[in-house]
Amino acid sequence: MTPSIASKVLAMFKSGASYSKDESYNLTDRELEVLKLLVDGMSYKLIADRCFVSIDTISTHVKNIYRKLQVHSKGEAVAKAIKGRIV
Repeated sequence: MTPSIASKVLAMFKSGASYSKDESYNLTDRELEVLKLLVDGMSYKLIADRCFVSIDTISTHVKNIYRKLQVHSKGEAVAKAIKGRIV
């Protein structure tokens, strides 16, 4: 995880934003897999290699994850995934 993402994650924790564990985001199995790999700090290229798809496909999954989680950055998505115990 890059320092900028780590600082965004910490800022979200400090802000006290809370998410319900039971909240359904309707993420597909592949989106959950991609989100977990993002949480693990992997780049789009590494995720694409691991999932045997193109980087463009991963970008599409990430856009869908952002929309479903109602976030605007990788840091926000990672923070929401960790705090909400999504992955």
